[in-house]
Amino acid sequence: MTVHGQPSWTVVDTTGLPVTEIEQFLHWQRAIDRSANTVRSYARHLSLYYRWLAARVIDWDAVTFDGLCDFVGVLSAGLPPLVPRDGGGRAPSTVKAVNAAVREFYEFHRVEGRGPTDLVLTRNPSRLPRRSHSFLAHIEARQPSDVPRLARAGRPAAETVHVIDFDTAFCRLLDAASTDRDRLLLSAMYDLGLRIGQALGLRHGDLDPMRRRVRIVRREDNLNGALSKQRAQFTVDAPRRFFDLYASYLLGEIADLDSDYVFVNLSRHPIGAPLTYSNAYQLIEHIGASAGIDDLHPHMLRHTHATALAKAGWTAPEIAGRLGQSHPSSADVYIHLASDDLTDKLRRTEHLVWPDRQDNTPCGRPHGRAPRDGRARR
Repeated sequence: MTVHGQPSWTVVDTTGLPVTEIEQFLHWQRAIDRSANTVRSYARHLSLYYRWLAARVIDWDAVTFDGLCDFVGVLSAGLPPLVPRDGGGRAPSTVKAVNAAVREFYEFHRVEGRGPTDLVLTRNPSRLPRRSHSFLAHIEARQPSDVPRLARAGRPAAETVHVIDFDTAFCRLLDAASTDRDRLLLSAMYDLGLRIGQALGLRHGDLDPMRRRVRIVRREDNLNGALSKQRAQFTVDAPRRFFDLYASYLLGEIADLDSDYVFVNLSRHPIGAPLTYSNAYQLIEHIGASAGIDDLHPHMLRHTHATALAKAGWTAPEIAGRLGQSHPSSADVYIHLASDDLTDKLRRTEHLVWPDRQDNTPCGRPHGRAPRDGRARR
C-alpha cells in the first residue's frame, strides 16, 4: 500500500481488508515518523500474532496473560500455525522483537481506551522492587549469563551488545567484500558508527572529503525508506580510510551512474536505485559468513565502533554525541562493556602486573629483616 506517496504496510484479514485495530496502531507509528522499515516490521510481527489468534479462535480484545504465554511458546518452538519457512524454532532475538511489538500494540490501545481492560502484561505488581515477571521473562532468561546487561531507570531495558574483533575482524570483512560499495558501507558503520538507515540515506552532498566530515540528515522522502533515528542533523568526522574507499567507489563503480544516493544498486534492477534495507542486511550477512563471522548484522559494526571509543577513554556523553544519540545514558552500555573487558584483561595478565613471590611478602623482603643500612624503619 501507499501512504502520502510513500510505500507502507498493513495487515489484512481473510477477506483482504485491513485489520482495523492493527491499522490504527500502524497509522500512529507513521504519524510519529517511524521509518517505513519499522512499520513493515511491526506489520509482519503482528501478522504472526493474528495468525495465532485465528487458529485459537480468540478475539484480540479477549486474550489473557496465559494466552500470551502460549503464543510465546508456539512462536519460539515454531509450532503450527507459526511454522517458519525453513522449519525448526526461532531465534530468541526474533521472538523478543515479535513480542515487543505485541506488547506495544496493546499498550497503544490501552491508552486509547480500547482492548482488554483486565489484561495483565506482568505477573507482579509494579510496586515491587524486584523485576516484574512479564510474558517475555522466559525469553530474557534464555540469554547467556556472560552477556553484558545494563538496567536503566529501574527497568530491564538492557541492550545486548555483540561486537566483532575490532580491526582484525574488520580487515577480514573488507577482504571478503566483493565491491567498493560494500566496503564503503562496512566503513560507514564501523568507522563512523552510523545506523544502517543513516548510511542508506546518505547523499553525495552529505560527504565533505576536504574536511573529512559526513553530515547526517533525517529525510522522510528517501525512495528506499531509509530514515535517521536522530531528528536533529549532526556531523561525524571520518577517518581517511572511509574517504579513500569513497574515492575508489565514486571513480570506479558509479562513475557512469546519475544518482544522488551514495549507496545504490550495482547489478540488481533497477541499476542506480538506492540500496534497500533488505538488500543491505543480506549483503552484510553474506560478507560476514564469507569472513567467518556468523550472524553479522549492521548494528554489530556500530556497537564495535562505540565500544572502541569507550576503550579509548571516551565518556558516555562524548560517545552519545558521536553516535547522534539524544541521551548520554544511551552510551552507558559501551562504557560497561569496556569496563568488563578491562577486568577480564587484568585477570588474564595479573601474573605480569603482580608477579608471585615465593616468600609471599611485599617486594620479596621477609618480615622482620632490617634494611641493608641496619637502621630500623617504620
